[in-house]
Amino acid sequence: MSLFPFFPVSKGSLLRVNLLFVLLLVMLQLAVWYPFLSAAQNNADQQFKLKQGAQRSWSAIQRQSRALARVQLTDHPWLQHQIIDTAQNMASAWEVKGTASLPQWQAALEQIEERFALTLLSVSWQKENNGQWQGKMHFSIQAPKMNREYHNWLPARILIERFNQRDWQLLSTMRTSENTSALVQYKNHRYWVQEGSWLPSAGLSVGAVSLDQVTLIANDSSLQTLVIRQKGEADD
Repeated sequence: MSLFPFFPVSKGSLLRVNLLFVLLLVMLQLAVWYPFLSAAQNNADQQFKLKQGAQRSWSAIQRQSRALARVQLTDHPWLQHQIIDTAQNMASAWEVKGTASLPQWQAALEQIEERFALTLLSVSWQKENNGQWQGKMHFSIQAPKMNREYHNWLPARILIERFNQRDWQLLSTMRTSENTSALVQYKNHRYWVQEGSWLPSAGLSVGAVSLDQVTLIANDSSLQTLVIRQKGEADD
């Protein structure tokens, strides 16, 4: 006898009903679990990106460590340097020392900062009777990055010439979510700077950076402003 004497139902209809019921259950399960699965996937993607970034930074530090191990500062024969600490068979700390005038130290340190990303760990200075400076500096090795600012590690200020606007040019500016940087040229040398940057070769610091100008602060606290020149604009 049929289970549905008053409502005749074919087996095909029952199969379709069962399939629809199963599909509905699957959709309900997906609706319940989707937020958790999506959050888990986002977290996995973030962890993967962090891991990739850490690997790139470590590879960059390794390259710098190898370069420091074989660097030759032939332009500064008075300057001695050596690896003083290692980690995982790679250089992790570097020492430079020597005796020279402040302009010589300035030129050497600028060249070092242009080639390597370093953080100063310790420094000692002693002035000799002949006016030269004996210095010893310890650095840790960092991952290189764009737009890193230069540092003033000298023990005293260097007397500089009067500010000459013709020596300077503001080439471009760039804004990120954190700050504004500017590319300036000083006597045929280019530097990426931001607020607080120090330019040892000029003896000036950067007071402010906007999208159309840079304010420089001299040793006597006077302010100098660089603006982006329009194409074809001549010097005063």
